Amino acid sequence: MTNDSERVYRGVSADQRRKQRRAALIEAGLQLFGTEGYPNVPVKAICDEAGLTQRYFYESFSEREALLDAVYRFCVEEARTGITTAALGYLAEIPEVMAGEPIPDEHMPGLANVTFGAFLHQLTFDPRRARIIFIEVVGVSPALERLRIGAIHDWADLILSFTAPTERESPRRRLAAIGLVGAITQLLVDWQMATVDPIGPQSGPELFSTEAIHEVITSMLVATYEHILRL
Repeated sequence: MTNDSERVYRGVSADQRRKQRRAALIEAGLQLFGTEGYPNVPVKAICDEAGLTQRYFYESFSEREALLDAVYRFCVEEARTGITTAALGYLAEIPEVMAGEPIPDEHMPGLANVTFGAFLHQLTFDPRRARIIFIEVVGVSPALERLRIGAIHDWADLILSFTAPTERESPRRRLAAIGLVGAITQLLVDWQMATVDPIGPQSGPELFSTEAIHEVITSMLVATYEHILRL
């Protein structure tokens, strides 16, 4: 006998249909949370956006916060994939790295420029992602705060993976990497808010341009590498 999880409808199994519905809900959450804000979006609006009934929402998610969690993880993973792809593409052109040697110091500025440029691209070509990552998840619940702080430490791990062999890791290097992620995060929060609700005359889009942020963060990454991470 065939159970519900094995039934095929128009060539698509029940399990595949569930995955498709879940993906549609995540896309709807990205659209609505990323444009209208998490507090302003009820479950019904999400379902209407996805073209699904509320029954199917609760098939995949226990509550709105669970969907926000999934949308946040999607945005972070997409950004991480973009950074990693850009970094590996850059490193593939360096003979020493291709031979298994550490990244030469002279290539660190180029690597910092490419990787952070890829991160900015992920956020600027789809500003909804920036709003989700830097605004909408903040302070929602202890669980989402743990997720957000964990992501900051994951970004620090990524920085360390490119700048220091595992055997050279130390508390000082880890703190430096976490501090860098914190600085990047704050600048991007201000960039996101600059076009929505500037906090003063010196905090508008003219100050927080993506070009200026790209230049400053690249310089900070290189300076931190030279003074802490490579030692």
